[in-house]
Amino acid sequence: MDDIEAELNLSDVSDASEDERILRKTESPSLSHVPSTNARSKESGFHKSARLCLKAIRDAMLHHRWQEAAQYLSAYSQTLEETTAHRQSLACEIIWRIGTEVLQHHPDSQLEDFNVLYERMKNSGVKNYAKICLEHSFHLLLNGNFNDAKRQLSVAASWKYGKQSASQSMELKLIHAYCGFLDYFIWCTKKSSPTSSDANTRELHSYFRQASVTLQEIITQPGVWDPFVLSYVDMLEFYNDHEGALKVLQNYAYNKDYPSNPNAHVYLYQFLKRHKAPPAKLISTLKVLCCLVPSHELMLEYCSLLLKSEVVEDKQDCLTVAMNLLDYPSWKYDLNAWICLRKVLTVLKKKKLKHLIDKEWEKRKDLWLAMHYRKCHGKKDSEENTGLLLVKANVSKLLGEHKRGYNKFSSSAREKKEMLTR
Repeated sequence: MDDIEAELNLSDVSDASEDERILRKTESPSLSHVPSTNARSKESGFHKSARLCLKAIRDAMLHHRWQEAAQYLSAYSQTLEETTAHRQSLACEIIWRIGTEVLQHHPDSQLEDFNVLYERMKNSGVKNYAKICLEHSFHLLLNGNFNDAKRQLSVAASWKYGKQSASQSMELKLIHAYCGFLDYFIWCTKKSSPTSSDANTRELHSYFRQASVTLQEIITQPGVWDPFVLSYVDMLEFYNDHEGALKVLQNYAYNKDYPSNPNAHVYLYQFLKRHKAPPAKLISTLKVLCCLVPSHELMLEYCSLLLKSEVVEDKQDCLTVAMNLLDYPSWKYDLNAWICLRKVLTVLKKKKLKHLIDKEWEKRKDLWLAMHYRKCHGKKDSEENTGLLLVKANVSKLLGEHKRGYNKFSSSAREKKEMLTR
């Protein structure tokens, strides 16, 4: 609720205790029941009542009293009768945003209630027409009403109001994109249909053409178009146009006009892996992702690929990537990450590349001993994850480090494990 107030620039006004006391006594919330302001206030009685009503809505929402919030919102809707354009526009946006939030949480709300709210807001806040249509279509999509959602987007796509601003242009572009996205959804439905008649095949291809033309037009414009790119690639793969799909993904990942987007490199890697690309291509793709997001979960696969390479530089990179991963708190207690590091260290030792380990460890020693190998870490690991405790102890030995405070816990855990296996 505070975010809504900040975004709509609603100012904080000092509380009027007497007015609020009377407002709380009101059994059926209505603006006409709220007392008018005193003569010293510059705002009219109606505007002060509206402000108090909005505050009551906010308090009800903060305490999850959705029925009460809905009642006050019904009263606050009288502000749509404002005579000044600015106040009416602001009131429309407040009711639209708060109304959808209240209906989302109200136990008795139905789809028809959302439809009524959206339709009323479209007619009241004409400047937000396209944006409200887009949100309305999202809500219909979540409820599985694809055809109604498509109808909303089609209406919004043909909407015009005055001179088109830059923001309106972006909204219409997004609406156009979602029209293609819905054609893709319908195509998916037809594709999974059990009937395989010629008529069904023609209809399927018709939706493919509609969706592909729209999606291709959208994704060739610089931007972040993740769901649209994936949809287009899915259709191209279905029709075995693997080369076309690869070009789309490569352009999305490497085109300098597009915003930096780690997901683009993930999609490209997944496509290459799916189609059995050579390890060198997979490594080059993940190398870029590593630069963008060194803590990404695919870094474990990256390490595995680097470790299989015969190039010494790749093995050095592998050690760096594995240790970088464990520098992040989210990976600190991940068993797979530590197993990966242990494997890397073991392979490097077998390959007589211990100098690479020493070089990397020298840079990290002070940080890692404090971050992973203090006595408190040993106590925590022994209580919560003995498997992790033993792997970390193995890693410390491979690094040529012996921390007595930590390793005494691993020795105790190892002894218990040996006793249980006898």
